[in-house]
Amino acid sequence: MENNNTENAKQIEVIQAVRNFKPELIRACYAVGLWIWAEFRQKLSQEELSFLKEIGFRWNRNRKVWQNACGIKKRSSTGDPRMKYQIVTFGED
Repeated sequence: MENNNTENAKQIEVIQAVRNFKPELIRACYAVGLWIWAEFRQKLSQEELSFLKEIGFRWNRNRKVWQNACGIKKRSSTGDPRMKYQIVTFGED
Protein backbone atom coordinates (compact mmCIF):
# COMPACT_ATOMS: atom_id res chain seq x y z
CA MET A 1 0.00 0.00 0.00
CA GLU A 2 2.86 2.40 0.79
CA ASN A 3 4.23 1.95 -2.73
CA ASN A 4 0.87 3.04 -4.17
CA ASN A 5 0.96 6.22 -2.06
CA THR A 6 4.43 7.01 -3.41
CA GLU A 7 3.23 6.45 -6.97
CA ASN A 8 0.18 8.67 -6.40
CA ALA A 9 2.43 11.34 -4.86
CA LYS A 10 4.50 11.41 -8.06
CA GLN A 11 1.33 11.89 -10.15
CA ILE A 12 0.26 14.75 -7.90
CA GLU A 13 3.73 16.29 -8.16
CA VAL A 14 3.62 16.21 -11.98
CA ILE A 15 0.09 17.66 -12.14
CA GLN A 16 0.98 20.43 -9.66
CA ALA A 17 4.05 21.31 -11.72
CA VAL A 18 1.89 21.66 -14.85
CA ARG A 19 -0.70 23.75 -12.97
CA ASN A 20 2.00 26.03 -11.55
CA PHE A 21 3.66 26.47 -14.95
CA LYS A 22 0.56 27.14 -17.05
CA PRO A 23 -2.85 26.22 -15.58
CA GLU A 24 -4.58 26.00 -18.97
CA LEU A 25 -2.33 23.08 -19.99
CA ILE A 26 -3.93 20.89 -17.33
CA ARG A 27 -7.01 20.45 -19.57
CA ALA A 28 -4.88 18.32 -21.91
CA CYS A 29 -3.63 16.03 -19.11
CA TYR A 30 -5.17 12.83 -17.83
CA ALA A 31 -4.06 9.80 -15.85
CA VAL A 32 -3.92 6.38 -17.48
CA GLY A 33 -3.25 4.00 -14.63
CA LEU A 34 -0.25 5.50 -12.84
CA TRP A 35 1.03 7.45 -15.86
CA ILE A 36 0.12 11.00 -16.87
CA TRP A 37 -0.70 11.50 -20.56
CA ALA A 38 -1.20 14.81 -22.35
CA GLU A 39 -2.85 15.46 -25.72
CA PHE A 40 -2.61 19.02 -27.00
CA ARG A 41 -4.77 20.37 -29.83
CA GLN A 42 -2.62 23.47 -30.25
CA LYS A 43 1.02 23.64 -31.25
CA LEU A 44 3.15 24.04 -28.13
CA SER A 45 5.73 26.79 -27.75
CA GLN A 46 9.40 25.91 -27.31
CA GLU A 47 9.10 27.00 -23.67
CA GLU A 48 6.16 24.61 -23.12
CA LEU A 49 7.97 21.72 -24.84
CA SER A 50 11.09 22.32 -22.77
CA PHE A 51 9.02 22.38 -19.59
CA LEU A 52 7.27 19.09 -20.39
CA LYS A 53 10.60 17.40 -21.10
CA GLU A 54 12.12 18.87 -17.94
CA ILE A 55 9.44 17.32 -15.72
CA GLY A 56 9.70 13.91 -17.38
CA PHE A 57 7.25 13.86 -20.30
CA ARG A 58 8.32 12.01 -23.45
CA TRP A 59 6.62 12.02 -26.85
CA ASN A 60 5.09 8.67 -27.83
CA ARG A 61 5.06 8.75 -31.62
CA ASN A 62 2.87 5.65 -31.91
CA ARG A 63 0.09 6.97 -29.68
CA LYS A 64 0.67 10.65 -30.57
CA VAL A 65 0.62 11.75 -26.92
CA TRP A 66 3.04 13.11 -24.37
CA GLN A 67 3.55 10.62 -21.53
CA ASN A 68 5.09 10.84 -18.08
CA ALA A 69 5.66 7.45 -16.45
CA CYS A 70 5.78 9.05 -12.98
CA GLY A 71 8.71 6.83 -12.04
CA ILE A 72 6.97 3.58 -13.01
CA LYS A 73 9.18 1.12 -14.86
CA LYS A 74 7.12 -1.05 -17.20
CA ARG A 75 7.79 -2.69 -20.53
CA SER A 76 6.10 -1.12 -23.50
CA SER A 77 2.68 -2.41 -24.41
CA THR A 78 1.39 -3.27 -27.85
CA GLY A 79 -2.19 -2.78 -26.69
CA ASP A 80 -3.75 0.51 -25.73
CA PRO A 81 -3.40 1.07 -21.96
CA ARG A 82 -6.51 3.27 -22.06
CA MET A 83 -8.51 0.09 -22.59
CA LYS A 84 -6.97 -1.58 -19.52
CA TYR A 85 -6.53 1.15 -16.91
CA GLN A 86 -8.83 3.71 -15.36
CA ILE A 87 -8.64 7.16 -16.96
CA VAL A 88 -8.86 10.23 -14.72
CA THR A 89 -9.11 13.75 -16.13
CA PHE A 90 -7.91 16.87 -14.33
CA GLY A 91 -9.85 20.13 -14.21
CA GLU A 92 -8.37 23.61 -14.09
CA ASP A 93 -9.44 24.17 -10.47
